Amino acid sequence: MATTKVVRKSLKDQVKKILIERIVEGTLVPGDRIKELQVAKELGTSQAPVREAIRCLETLGYIDHIPHVGAMVKNFNRRELEEAYQVREAVEVFAVAGLEETCDEEACAPLLAVLERCLTDMQTAVAQREIQLLTKADNRFHRAIVEFSGNTTMVSVWDSLKIQVQVVGTLVEAAMPLQTIYELHPPIVGALRQQRSRDAAALLTDHYRTIKTFWGRSD
Repeated sequence: MATTKVVRKSLKDQVKKILIERIVEGTLVPGDRIKELQVAKELGTSQAPVREAIRCLETLGYIDHIPHVGAMVKNFNRRELEEAYQVREAVEVFAVAGLEETCDEEACAPLLAVLERCLTDMQTAVAQREIQLLTKADNRFHRAIVEFSGNTTMVSVWDSLKIQVQVVGTLVEAAMPLQTIYELHPPIVGALRQQRSRDAAALLTDHYRTIKTFWGRSD
């Protein structure tokens, strides 16, 4: 893993954030063991904040503690992953549908600017076959839609599902061409640009239906 140093502020929270990022980005994958001493040395801190961060991630359900083995990135079962994807889809579709009466061309300009940058980054990732870069841009795209709704509870729910979604993404990438993943997104931006929020919501639903189809092929 790449070397990352933390500064004194809330060491536990910083370590927790770093571990979550690594799981979301796929640097740490389900079944990987998280060695307390190794992480502490790498981050230049004591073992105490690492231990606290691991316990916090256990509470959140991201890490399992296996007797005589230690902390491991959780292996989610099929049902848990399907439920997480269903909730994420529902949150995003609701967020987009809610823009119908409030998001005219001027009001939606900031959101569209973010989404366009995400599309550019996704194109670059496809050209370079950089799966992690594509995943990051994809996540920014979908989170921006929810964040723009202004509903902080929906954002929190969306954020809580990032690890499960990353697991699904890893499975999908084995069966779904990166270009196909990218091509699911421009029509959503096009619909939003034309203030067709309902169409954008329908396209999001189609997006997730396509993902589920390729996910099934990865089994």
